[in-house]
Amino acid sequence: MKELLLWPRTILFYIVITLWTILWSILIITTVPFIPKHKCHPFFVRNWAIVSINLCRYICGITWRVEGVDNIPDKPCIIASNHQSPWETFFLQVLFSPQSTVIKEELLSIPFFGWAFKRLSPIPINRKDSRSAIQQVIEKGTDSLNENYWVLIFPEGTRHRWPKLGRINRGTAALARHSEACVLPLAHNAGRYWPADKWLKRPGEITVRIGPAISSTDKSTLELTNEIKDWLGTYLPH
Repeated sequence: MKELLLWPRTILFYIVITLWTILWSILIITTVPFIPKHKCHPFFVRNWAIVSINLCRYICGITWRVEGVDNIPDKPCIIASNHQSPWETFFLQVLFSPQSTVIKEELLSIPFFGWAFKRLSPIPINRKDSRSAIQQVIEKGTDSLNENYWVLIFPEGTRHRWPKLGRINRGTAALARHSEACVLPLAHNAGRYWPADKWLKRPGEITVRIGPAISSTDKSTLELTNEIKDWLGTYLPH
């Protein structure tokens, strides 16, 4: 009975966020050519994400708390987050701006959302060709870092059910070594309340943990990948 009562809230959330995303996407598509590149993410993506996570908060009852904010460096770097839920893709756009996000290129084909996102400097990759994907991450990620953009990567590559952590790919470490940037590890349990493979949203408080930045200096790709994996595995909230 209790679960049954959650469905109206979830359905209302999807209706409102869909309408919000369509309207905002139309605004992006029609006005982005007139906005300076460095201001596009803060104005378009961050504001869209702020509204989205607050819709989820007030309609579905999903709140959050962040631990380790003091670990965020002053200079943009690479963010390595676990991947459990659509929620983190909204929230991390708010926390780090301006930003370039590594995404699967299929997302750019989604009507309205994908058409708009394509104009906002993402880093799309073809996940079927791992070698080409890593090269795209290295090249475009380095360019973004040099332009003082944060680069968000989900090193698991695909979402995993809470509380599991998937295999960590080496693209994050490869970019860090090539660009000489540090990696900021981040772990959360959003999948506990907003599962990636289910529609129903459950009220609760998401925990987001930000670790100390991991230096890429004098480390092999394997060493750095293992260090990222160890931190995420240790500090993943339950």
